[in-house]
Amino acid sequence: MNRKSRTDDIHPAKAEQQMPWLEWLASAIGLLLVLGIFGVIGWQLFSGATTPPVITVEVENVAPVEGGYRVLFRAYNNAGEAAAQVEIEGKVTAAGEDEETSKAILDYVPGHSARQGGLFFTRDPHSGSLAVRAVGFATP
Repeated sequence: MNRKSRTDDIHPAKAEQQMPWLEWLASAIGLLLVLGIFGVIGWQLFSGATTPPVITVEVENVAPVEGGYRVLFRAYNNAGEAAAQVEIEGKVTAAGEDEETSKAILDYVPGHSARQGGLFFTRDPHSGSLAVRAVGFATP
């Protein structure tokens, strides 16, 4: 009996020393998550995620609507920081006529993204020169 109890004592100690594969898997997943977080932080640090907004505007479509013309545009923020209250201004100039101005405000344009908007004019933008640009923004 004495011999049997000694072998019983040895086996449980041996089983406690082995780490189950599920623990290894959980440890590996945790390590990958931590490394991924540090990688994203490092990427943001070196990719210019903290550069002030740079807003560029492109005209997408000009269409006649009741009472005038609608100009659809897309505003791109090519920098890392977001911009709020982005003011877009459009001007239609024709030879011998006064300049017509229309403005729109985009609430929020995140970094490295785009937002759409529209301007309305009473004169046909194709009859003269159409210029659309960002006038200003605020930091959110």
